[in-house]
Amino acid sequence: MKPFCPKMLPINLSDKDLLSLYKKALEANKKLTEFSVLLERNYISDKLMFLFALNESVQSTRIEGTQATFNSVVEAQASEKYDKDTKEVLNYLEALNIGAELLRSLPISTRLILKLHEIILKDGRGKDRNPGAYRKTQNWIGPTSRIEDATYIPPSADKLEEYISNLEKYINDEIADDIDPIIKIAVIHAQFETIHPFLDGNGRVGRVLIMLYLLDKKVISKPTFFVSEELESNKFKYYTMLNNLRNENPKWKEWIEFFLTAVIKQADKNIEKLRKIEILYNELKDFCNENNIKIAFLNYIFSSPVFTIKKVSENLGVSYTAAKSNVLKLCKSGKVFADDKRRNKLFFFTDLMDILK
Repeated sequence: MKPFCPKMLPINLSDKDLLSLYKKALEANKKLTEFSVLLERNYISDKLMFLFALNESVQSTRIEGTQATFNSVVEAQASEKYDKDTKEVLNYLEALNIGAELLRSLPISTRLILKLHEIILKDGRGKDRNPGAYRKTQNWIGPTSRIEDATYIPPSADKLEEYISNLEKYINDEIADDIDPIIKIAVIHAQFETIHPFLDGNGRVGRVLIMLYLLDKKVISKPTFFVSEELESNKFKYYTMLNNLRNENPKWKEWIEFFLTAVIKQADKNIEKLRKIEILYNELKDFCNENNIKIAFLNYIFSSPVFTIKKVSENLGVSYTAAKSNVLKLCKSGKVFADDKRRNKLFFFTDLMDILK
């Protein structure tokens, strides 16, 4: 095998294919609007933003092979005991947050992309593989460390500058191309993964870019919509569809259809989650009112579904005794459960975790 050299962007699609894709893109846009409206009207939308981002971080890193789950990560945050997998998840979460912040002053460009890569690879797998720098050597994708066994060999390092420059121009509309943003990010993501500009972390950086592009183009109003959960549940099809672009006759229509379907399915999942969370919040709000529990305690457990009394006390600025009294009342609701430890007891808001994970 030799390094594959994809065609430069933009891609060429027939009018018939574009019409078919636009119909699906219209449905995807409607679903994203519905999700955004539901999130905006939610009493605790700021807290849910964090939990949706955390779940994205778990799902995206799982595609790359980490074993962390949503439950294990929120438990690690509460106990402050992290392993290498949970650290990778938290690195990804940090990249999402810093990326959204940088987007206020920077276009999606090499400077932003390299910063995302630096954050994602720090103190985790790949920390010794040039974090924050494009590769200067050949890489490949395959089951072993031998290039002879590669299933895909990306463009050689000497061609990276040309490909990245073309991708940046395409992202920032310097190339004339009037296309729906969700279709366009499908193309951007696939081309980024095909270029594979890093020695490690390409998939994670590429999936952060999906959210940032949708945010930049105002398809979503807050950094809240992520598609990795759906991609992770179909990761072998995801890889196959990407590989189908890495030949002389790339199947762009099929890839874009797959991506749009993933967006629609993910939006449906998120809408269902939000509706269930709203019902759960109202149930517990009634319980709090009936049992003289301040709403601040309820809001806290919706942002931290695994917690300790000490953390509640510190975050809400109340005494340990007051925090303990309110937490024990919440346990009586049948929604919050404690582990069997005598010291540093962890409390689990299991109903919320079941909805989110």
